[in-house]
Amino acid sequence: MTHITRFEAPWFLEVNKKEYKWAVRSNAGPHKLSESVPLALLLKHYMKVADTTREAKRLIFDGKVLVDGKVRKDYKYPVGLMDIISIPSADLFYRVVPDNTRYLSLAKITKEDTKYKFVRITNKTTNKHGNLQLNLEDGRNILVLKEKINEMKLPTLTTLKIELPGQNIIASYEIKEGKYAIIVGGRNVGLHGTIKSIQYANYKKAKYSIVTIEQKNGEIVQTNLQNVMVIGDTEADPNIGVR
Repeated sequence: MTHITRFEAPWFLEVNKKEYKWAVRSNAGPHKLSESVPLALLLKHYMKVADTTREAKRLIFDGKVLVDGKVRKDYKYPVGLMDIISIPSADLFYRVVPDNTRYLSLAKITKEDTKYKFVRITNKTTNKHGNLQLNLEDGRNILVLKEKINEMKLPTLTTLKIELPGQNIIASYEIKEGKYAIIVGGRNVGLHGTIKSIQYANYKKAKYSIVTIEQKNGEIVQTNLQNVMVIGDTEADPNIGVR
């Protein structure tokens, strides 16, 4: 299926549901349909660099649009959390960040910031050679050699700051009290602040563990552990674009 009715499309898409019947449907990819924006719609409705879907397709087919530093020529490519969208010829650089109103929004970043991607570890596996494979939220995999495993303590849901396109790990932010985090799901999505406490469930499942976050204005919010992404030690990492 290449299209979806606008009423069946994810609620957060910035499209006029009364203008046309159909909207572009995201292809299968690194992000779920319910958590992504098709690249053509992103150019048209979010970045506003194209007035029509045809114009957006032309930009994409001409190889002018990069996602995470790679040219993407699929106009239905699913763009999601923390992806980097670049149009170098127009000097436009953005990071997809969580938003409390629209779920996903674009934060303008510098060309230097596009060298870094922030992504959480969803799970880990050990291969037959004893090396550790980190499975990341955007479908990436990073292999840690067995002799370096003890040097790198990387629990599940740790945020990695990786270099693009090489995927070298520049920094890691584990979920702990005192760390700076942003909420990426639930009703408080987009809110960010300092982790004040983590109440773990007995069964160690993220959806039953509660994290309390204090925002910069002093307001307290709570959410499930699985909705929390650490983005800095005491403040947001300067390369991330979250202010």
